Amino acid sequence: MAKKVDEYSLPELMNRIEEIFNANPGPIQGFEAIVQYDIHGEAEGTYQHFFHDGNLTIKEGIEAAPTVTMALSYDNFKKFLLGKQSGAVALLTGKVKAKGDIGKGMKIETILRKYNIKEPF
Repeated sequence: MAKKVDEYSLPELMNRIEEIFNANPGPIQGFEAIVQYDIHGEAEGTYQHFFHDGNLTIKEGIEAAPTVTMALSYDNFKKFLLGKQSGAVALLTGKVKAKGDIGKGMKIETILRKYNIKEPF
């Protein structure tokens, strides 16, 4: 049964994102990157999103050098996922700190819009 974002633990949310992206790989075709999220706040963890050959694999921890790293609160991560937080505004206001290939990081927002993730999901 579909749940609201706040009903998922951080690991469950990452698993759900992986399921959604891999069920419809069209928007991630041709996107090659390792996007690392350093999440803090009510839930904490480091997760790497491996985009390769139209597939997304999410791993907890650091397994490879990331293309881009984004540090943000769990609350902002959920807002970003649901399209309620602009990546550019979050970056400019310090809600997200990014290092590495910022262009790849910004591409995630474009990809998320194509999935149009809404609650419950």
